[in-house]
Amino acid sequence: MSSEGDSGYGFGDGVPLEPVAPGTTVLVAGPALSRTEDLARSMVTDGNSDGEGALYISTNKTHKKVLDACRQTHPSLDTDLVGVIDCSGQEIGQSPPGVNVKYVSTQSDLTGIGMKFSALYESLYADATAGRVRTSLISLSSLSMYVDLRSLFQFAQTLSGRIDSADGLGVFAIDPTTHDTKTVNTLSQVADGRIEVRESDDGDNELRVRGLPDQPTGWHPFTPP
Repeated sequence: MSSEGDSGYGFGDGVPLEPVAPGTTVLVAGPALSRTEDLARSMVTDGNSDGEGALYISTNKTHKKVLDACRQTHPSLDTDLVGVIDCSGQEIGQSPPGVNVKYVSTQSDLTGIGMKFSALYESLYADATAGRVRTSLISLSSLSMYVDLRSLFQFAQTLSGRIDSADGLGVFAIDPTTHDTKTVNTLSQVADGRIEVRESDDGDNELRVRGLPDQPTGWHPFTPP
């Protein structure tokens, strides 16, 4: 990670988190019916208005659905600073103007995803303010249906390492209810910290931070994007 003097990556008013140090990768963990994926996506989109790059690796939604979701919460989204790797395996449509979209035909092609990631990251890094790029991987759980744990761990570790070396921010989503404890613990090793997401008995969305310095302790409500 970078020195403490470097400006951290901050988030919107609805997310009760302090800025996260450059070079950090965070695991956002919660069940599918919670707002885990929405939170992971928003944590990346939040930097767009400050000139930061946003790179989305989408394993379960088309690039169109990803962009539509981003625009709903950030209507003034600067698409020149957005890149999407669409590996949903769904029908490939026409790429929207002004958005850099790359396709990978299947979620099992981790090599292809990695190559597209490198190309997109380099492009966004060159255009973003101070080379600041946020990456969202949604989700590790979806990829685990197509590849073995060892391959997925190596892939996620490689992404995390590249993000660290470029002083970026990585936000990887996972649904721990679909994995055994060993799998969750193994994949957690690629991240510097973890944000757990749940729905309270009152129906509120709450998060808790583990492993990241200078963050609030305990469960805190957040406003889903």
